[in-house]
Amino acid sequence: MNTRVQELLGVLYDGPIVETTAQRIEARLQHTTIPSTRSEAWSASDVLLITYADSIQGEGESPIRSLGRFLNDWLPGLMAQVHLLPFFPYTSDDGFAVADYRQLGPGLGGWDDVKALSEDHELMFDLVINHASSAHPFFQDFLNDSPPGHRYFLTAAEGVDVSGVTRPRASPLLQTFDTAKGPQQVWCTFSRDQVDWDFSNPDVLLEFIDVFVGYIECGSTWIRMDAIAYLWKEVGTDCVHRPQTHAVVKLFRAIADALSSDIKILTETNVPLAENLRYFGHGDEAHIIYNFSLPPLLVHALVTGNGRHLSQWCASLPTPPPGCTFLNFTASHDGIGIRPAEGILSDAQIGELTGCIERFGGRVSHRQRPDGSLSPYEANIALFDALKGTVAGEDRWQVERFVLSQGLMMAMAGVPALYYNSLLAAPNHLAGMAETGRNRTINRKKWTTDEVDARLADEDGPARRVLTELRTMLSARRDLPAFHPEADQQCLPVDDRLFVLIRSSGAADSRVLCLFNLTDQSVQVDKSALALQAKQPIRERYVNGEVVDQGGALELSPYAMAWFEMTSA
Repeated sequence: MNTRVQELLGVLYDGPIVETTAQRIEARLQHTTIPSTRSEAWSASDVLLITYADSIQGEGESPIRSLGRFLNDWLPGLMAQVHLLPFFPYTSDDGFAVADYRQLGPGLGGWDDVKALSEDHELMFDLVINHASSAHPFFQDFLNDSPPGHRYFLTAAEGVDVSGVTRPRASPLLQTFDTAKGPQQVWCTFSRDQVDWDFSNPDVLLEFIDVFVGYIECGSTWIRMDAIAYLWKEVGTDCVHRPQTHAVVKLFRAIADALSSDIKILTETNVPLAENLRYFGHGDEAHIIYNFSLPPLLVHALVTGNGRHLSQWCASLPTPPPGCTFLNFTASHDGIGIRPAEGILSDAQIGELTGCIERFGGRVSHRQRPDGSLSPYEANIALFDALKGTVAGEDRWQVERFVLSQGLMMAMAGVPALYYNSLLAAPNHLAGMAETGRNRTINRKKWTTDEVDARLADEDGPARRVLTELRTMLSARRDLPAFHPEADQQCLPVDDRLFVLIRSSGAADSRVLCLFNLTDQSVQVDKSALALQAKQPIRERYVNGEVVDQGGALELSPYAMAWFEMTSA
């Protein structure tokens, strides 16, 4: 590994510092042994839950224990992975302004609780690598001009031109802090309370390698590299996706591969598709990347009843390198990213999408362009409420539309990820948003176990109906080899009102036809358009709504979805 490490370090640094840094990395890994337990990198059983460590809180136990109990009671054996969003002491952004990378936040429990959860689920931790809280001890060193933190954060000279820097926010990039050396301008890509690390200092890189390996030693086998696209800054460039940033990801990948074949790296890069795909490298960078274009395109398709752009985008997706795949999701702790729809949806269609979001109680957050103008960056809304109607207004199909959105996401090539509030068909958390003043709080409600029990007690209520369908869907999915994350995917442009996929695994001789009616009207489709013969047998594996076989055609009721296993005629 040392040769590969030195090669990548050579992209970042010059001279003898390359060799000394490589030696320090090797020393950190020398006594770390992580056994490999998986027989294959992926399987159809891989399904990830995105959640806060304290998303469900019960009396007399740590929230992490409450979360584990909820999963065992309601989704036994159906969630292979759990992504614990940052559970460290923090000062803002619900965990993403980390004040201490090595301790659990107050009231969350201890590392023994994390270990207990890891016995039933593979765990993903967040490596919040671009920035830290302004309360972090190293930043206090910076303010006091004390070692070692006095050289750990990125500053800029007075009057430097940063107008060409790509921004994910509309806040000022450079924030002035009073220090022992006088006022200094600190890079703050996301907010004043999130101060950017300076990775041109190899000590910062080594600090994060130590944190990374420590997370793996504490039970995490999946690591999410947060906001990684903005890691390396060079004045005079756009400061996004720099070659050094890719070298850092490849370095962490090399370390992961050296430790265990079980470890997966996920890069979080909320950018247009072509930029996002670069993080696969040549199969030597991220194991898995977010399918960021899916949420806005899917919501747009469902609120307009037209899936043309969704289908065209899906058909254009390249096959990832071997051993790599996509993370498919529809909702998360962040909003529905708008940038990944740029170049796919027109400005007018993005306006249709954001208009519905706002009519259904959501908000739209903006970013600042280099010319100073603002453009939509993300839509903030609970997904269940985003699908309460269409461009024509609210209607009675909210549950059916929402269930279809989850089934479509689960059918696509990649690992599906469900957000904890999606399991509960959670509405907009307007009171929370009003309390914090932050748009993203709208989809970050935390629950007590009593609230969860009450919400799921009503068998005819939306939460119970949604969770019941998700359980049935997940059970069916894990038994179909065609849903292996790397199994082939063919998207058929049959009808703009439909989304049609064929998933196939040649190794397991498994093919699944996936049909989705994106409209509130019944739709009929000829079997010949679905690569089916009129009398070809098909085995129903999951259906929600009605799909009627009319001989030479299938008729789908409004928002019906079906997974059919295809056999030879």
